[in-house]
Amino acid sequence: MAGRRGGARSLALALAVAIAGPATLAGTSRAEPPGSAEVKTAVADPVANTPKTPVGLPEEQVQAIARAQRCLTELGYYNGEIDGKRGKATWSAYWLFKRDHDLKGYSDLTSPTVQKKMGELCKTLDTAAPMTTAATTPTTSEGPPAAAFPAAGAENASLPAPRLPIDCLPDDLIALLHRAHGTAVAVPRCDNNCLPAPKGLPQSQLDDLQKKAGIVWCTVCITVDSHLTLEDVQRIERSGHLSLCAKPALQLPRHVAFIPTPNLKVFTRTRELYRALPPEPEDENAIAVIIGNRSYDKLAPSETSRNDAGAMYSFLTEHLGFRQDNIVDLRDAKKADFERLFGAEPGSDGDLARLVRAHPDAKVLVYYSGHGATDSTHGETYLLPVDTQPYRDEIGGYKLSTLYANLAKLGAKSVLLLLETEFGRDHSPYLLPPNLPETVTSALPPKPVAGLAVILAADRGQRRLVDTNYDIGLFTRYLIEAMAGSADLSPVGNGDGQIDATEIYAYTGAMVRLAARKTFGLLQNPTYSSGAASVLTSSGPAARAAN
Repeated sequence: MAGRRGGARSLALALAVAIAGPATLAGTSRAEPPGSAEVKTAVADPVANTPKTPVGLPEEQVQAIARAQRCLTELGYYNGEIDGKRGKATWSAYWLFKRDHDLKGYSDLTSPTVQKKMGELCKTLDTAAPMTTAATTPTTSEGPPAAAFPAAGAENASLPAPRLPIDCLPDDLIALLHRAHGTAVAVPRCDNNCLPAPKGLPQSQLDDLQKKAGIVWCTVCITVDSHLTLEDVQRIERSGHLSLCAKPALQLPRHVAFIPTPNLKVFTRTRELYRALPPEPEDENAIAVIIGNRSYDKLAPSETSRNDAGAMYSFLTEHLGFRQDNIVDLRDAKKADFERLFGAEPGSDGDLARLVRAHPDAKVLVYYSGHGATDSTHGETYLLPVDTQPYRDEIGGYKLSTLYANLAKLGAKSVLLLLETEFGRDHSPYLLPPNLPETVTSALPPKPVAGLAVILAADRGQRRLVDTNYDIGLFTRYLIEAMAGSADLSPVGNGDGQIDATEIYAYTGAMVRLAARKTFGLLQNPTYSSGAASVLTSSGPAARAAN
């Protein structure tokens, strides 16, 4: 009976959250005194919202900020001056700290919950003398007062670097990282990635899917009908010590139900993913091609593609150091645009090749969001220009084999191809749970191509999903996080201050799989091929902030 009552209480909690929203779980803030300046959000805080130091900041606030700076220094996040001010370096260090310690919802580092957590982690805080200021330090004839806090020095070099809140990784990602970096991955394998059974599917079909596709159906979890974000799901599960399942319907509208305002340029919110981190310096050899194909003449629109391309353009120019004059930015590209840009046939030149020749040390990034396809014989895969005719991919599509061949012959220092697309025969706005692959042909190169790394949002006709925080592709959201620095953090990255293609794929793949399962109760498995783990950014901001 007690177990049944406990299950009822857990179910009531989940239902209350689903109805009232994640804010109902902000219990710790309600127990804190008024004026704690504590604000909770579900996403990372942009640098635009960095708290400013007001004129006449109260002394207790100065001391609280200084206390936080000492802790961030002790833990290896901060190496600046302990001045009691909310500067950019302090804010960047705190952003990394709160990601690592499940405090993403706390925008103010002086809030009681954050200060309590720092007190638990930094044992020297209670014994350190308060920071001296001009208003409180007495002057003497013996010179300036001694420092009241430990300076960031060599003793901090051995402190642990920040790490991602990833408790486990799938076997294939662990093996990939081990091969790329030659060291063991310090995280266990995931062994309980179950999916909730779709509503109304008979047991015989569930058994058949489990047998043929190797799916493990969840048996112990609390089901919710709404599509909560991954961050909200994880917060609820930690707070209630329970497991949530997003139970999908038999047929899901892939875009309409997930995106309340598909026509708005909501991708601007993606700046929250990187603006609190130090930007990369401008790189005159960084070249990019960005294509966003949304409005098709004869096919259903690719709803998020315009947002996807806009988000990637903003990220590259604002954060990764790409110059605008080194980016070819296309929307609703026709077949003639593809051929002019990449070359009409294998071995032919296009505008991209000529741009690379002008930059001998070019690092090339090609990003595409739009429809893709596999032909009727399952022998060739395509990117689809907006003037493609239905089921005439052989005539109107741009062959991936041609793209691979022409990217390989560019002679660039590195080439990264990122495809936010899918390669099925059906472009309808609906998908069938659990979103299994529909074709047998992989869109990846038959074998790795030297100097070319390819990362696909999904393969073999599996549908790609949408991130409900930013109204962009789930794949694109985690790509941006990966390249902003998260991919260099343990357990995915090796913390060397550089981000390579393997780290980008491992982080993106792990997070997309997890978010698809927890948010929608569905599958989405990005795939990867690379001839070499070439370095794509000179320094990972997240790793650099820890040094």
